[in-house]
Amino acid sequence: MRQLIDKLNYYTKLYDEGRSTISDAEWDRMYFELQNKEKETGIIYPDSPTQSISYEVVNKLQKVEHNHKMLSLAKTKDKHEVESFLGDKRYVTMAKMDGLTCSLRYIDGKLVSAETRGNGAVGEDVTHNAMVVSSIPKEVPYKEELIVDGEIVCLIPTFEQFFAKDYKNPRNFAAGSIRLLDASECANRKLDFIAWDVVKGCDDLIYFSYRLAWLSRLGFKVVPWVQENITYAIGDIQDWCQEQGYPIDGLVFKFDDVAYGKSLGETSHHARNAIAFKFYDDVYDTKLLNIEWGMGKSGILTPVAVFEPVEIDGSVVERANLHNVSMIGEILGKQPHSYQPIRIIKSNMIIPQVVEADEKGYVPSGMANAVFVPPHTCPVCGGQTELRTSDTNTLELYCTNPECEGKLSTRIDHYLGKRGLDTKGISRATLDKLIDWGWVNSILDIYDLAKYRSEWIKKPGFGEKSVDKLLQSIEDGKNCQLDKFISAISIPLIGSASAKTLANAFGTYEAFREAVKTNYHFWDLPDFGYTTTEAIMNFDYTEADKLASILNITYDIPKVEDNGKLSGKKVCITGTLKTFKNRGELQAAIEQHGGKVVSAVTKNTHILVNNDSSSTSAKSVQAKKLNIPVLTEAEFISQYFDE
Repeated sequence: MRQLIDKLNYYTKLYDEGRSTISDAEWDRMYFELQNKEKETGIIYPDSPTQSISYEVVNKLQKVEHNHKMLSLAKTKDKHEVESFLGDKRYVTMAKMDGLTCSLRYIDGKLVSAETRGNGAVGEDVTHNAMVVSSIPKEVPYKEELIVDGEIVCLIPTFEQFFAKDYKNPRNFAAGSIRLLDASECANRKLDFIAWDVVKGCDDLIYFSYRLAWLSRLGFKVVPWVQENITYAIGDIQDWCQEQGYPIDGLVFKFDDVAYGKSLGETSHHARNAIAFKFYDDVYDTKLLNIEWGMGKSGILTPVAVFEPVEIDGSVVERANLHNVSMIGEILGKQPHSYQPIRIIKSNMIIPQVVEADEKGYVPSGMANAVFVPPHTCPVCGGQTELRTSDTNTLELYCTNPECEGKLSTRIDHYLGKRGLDTKGISRATLDKLIDWGWVNSILDIYDLAKYRSEWIKKPGFGEKSVDKLLQSIEDGKNCQLDKFISAISIPLIGSASAKTLANAFGTYEAFREAVKTNYHFWDLPDFGYTTTEAIMNFDYTEADKLASILNITYDIPKVEDNGKLSGKKVCITGTLKTFKNRGELQAAIEQHGGKVVSAVTKNTHILVNNDSSSTSAKSVQAKKLNIPVLTEAEFISQYFDE
């Protein structure tokens, strides 16, 4: 039928242009053959020459509330996580189409509505355009209500032929085209609809694979899918989509048993019956509004892009770190400006990043086209700034004022914070006040605040109880662990994990300092390299040595029980704890008994610790599905720690 439609429409175009290449009889033969097939199947495509096509023009797209939740998908870039998710259940592997999600509704066999996904609850009515998308049937041989979800896409060859400067990729082209107000213009864009789910209809088909096959028989273009080994599926679908010119950005693995999939339930973000395997991160378009500059511990002013809010995986993102001046030039160009079109990803689905920008861009009328340049004065202290080239050959903006409050506040906040000594009660706001009052000009001054007590208790927002509590917290913090102290003093590239490695290797601060003085080969330590060694060797320890002299720094190098009860076992922790102060404490105990703490539940996980037996978190659901023991904290302690 599609071949007949395409041929008839092609020959009609030639006839209208006065360049006919076939006889009227031949055209009529194909026309009546198509007409008979439409009667036999009950399927009628929008661009069929048997229909009088109406190209509707609307004034604006109406907002519509969906009749079902149009949820997103849980995502991963780890094939092993996919294997763990699926377990031994039967599944279908589909291409994850890179376009605009759309839902079609049929009543009595006729297409009555088409809606974009929008925010998952409310979308836009694009029925006028769906009526002219050639791969969307106007009629289907199914008389009950039918709701089909799928993707509006533009095939890569089509996009390349139609390429317009307003669109950088097929996904944006498809999304912009289906939302045009003039259906005749949309028809010229040659979009496709790829069906990938039946939301309502064919309830008697218990397997998802049967439903996909059924959609194909109804006349829909169905998403490429297979039922085979994960590795083969990834390769086969990628190859097929490349040959066909389908734009895809990953694969979707979905349980074939529809009832089982529904029994897993859903979160507010995604259904638990499927998982997406991403080839790369999703890209989102937005507009740059500003570049702000934040102070780092070493005086480097870090640029942060502020942009129009974008919803990514259920959370609203409106800021992304640009890291340094070099990156601004590489991504945003020589003159980054307000309302500059930019593209955002969530790297590894966690950290927002700006990955691309249109240097020229469109500025709304009446809006000032501000050009953003590195500030000549520090936004914290007003001191002069200076561009410097770092050891890694990147251009960075420094505050040249050695007394800059921003440097000091950031350093002390890190020193006292969770990644440092974890001293309770002293907020960044309190620190800033102490610096403003002139009482704190170095980290050492923190330990000399008691002399200001009589004046401090009279300050607005403070009193005897709160001040004494803060002073006691600082005093208690003098008793600290070596790994916490090493992490607190802000050696570049040394975070909590690296600090623990150093503490395990040397046991005392004195031994660590002696190693630095004698040019110890730190690169011999696990996960250390030459760059880290260089950072350790070049660090100025003057202040750290003075701090060490007034603190009680202790550390017991953990003795791992080779034959401990947890030897060789992988443990995952989720939820809140009751006996252990925090997860770090529990992790240390697990490691001491020969176990290893992991961040995700997979088929290789041995135990999940969770105090909430009724939890429906992803880790809990996964553990139950894989028959992994879920123990409360008390049960875990009793079974593995108590003698």
